[in-house]
Amino acid sequence: MRYALYLACIAALFFASRLDAAPTYGPDMPKDGKITMGYQNNIIFKHRLSDSYGKIKSTQHFLDLSYGVYDWFSFDGKLGVGDAEHEGASFQTVDYGYSFAGGYGFRIRLMDSEKYKAKAALGFHHISVHEQDKVINGDKYESFLDDWQADLTVSRDFGPVDPFIGVKASKFDMVYNIDHGGRKRRPPKYWTGVVAGCGINLREDISVRIEGHFIDETSLSSGIYYKY
Repeated sequence: MRYALYLACIAALFFASRLDAAPTYGPDMPKDGKITMGYQNNIIFKHRLSDSYGKIKSTQHFLDLSYGVYDWFSFDGKLGVGDAEHEGASFQTVDYGYSFAGGYGFRIRLMDSEKYKAKAALGFHHISVHEQDKVINGDKYESFLDDWQADLTVSRDFGPVDPFIGVKASKFDMVYNIDHGGRKRRPPKYWTGVVAGCGINLREDISVRIEGHFIDETSLSSGIYYKY
């Protein structure tokens, strides 16, 4: 059973890559006074905007940190870099370069049952990617990605393997400005989605986490974390 779950998590990594805005982090939260930190990679393969405003692709690299303020409440933060590519109907395709990206949020523990080996958490997160400006045919394109998200995730432990699923509501906008003509905000086409992920505890203090988002976008988040 354990080996089958390992294989399922590995398979989820590859399938999700055909499938992140703000990752949910899952329901595995640090206890009071404890810290979890590590590296996270987010890949958004397709995020559709409303009307005919096209779609977005993005890759982000973060240093993640979660701190258990209480046993039932944790603060989540991240700093890193990200890029973006905007493709759309009547819009010029723009491939922005890497620049600052960051995010913050918190989770509330709803359940942590030793009897049923089940966990549940409610999360609220914001992520922003301020990609590098781009000049095309003399026109200056400025843009950043802005996502506000609420999510609910549940998991069940199977030894070192911790699969989780959930739902989320997300307002993931693209904000852009062409030749200082005024900032415009383009909202997403879909505002809700499904989350599926898996955590694997390599050791008591080291874990790997994989997470995919469906419906509202096609994306993948993966990372390795140290707990202390």
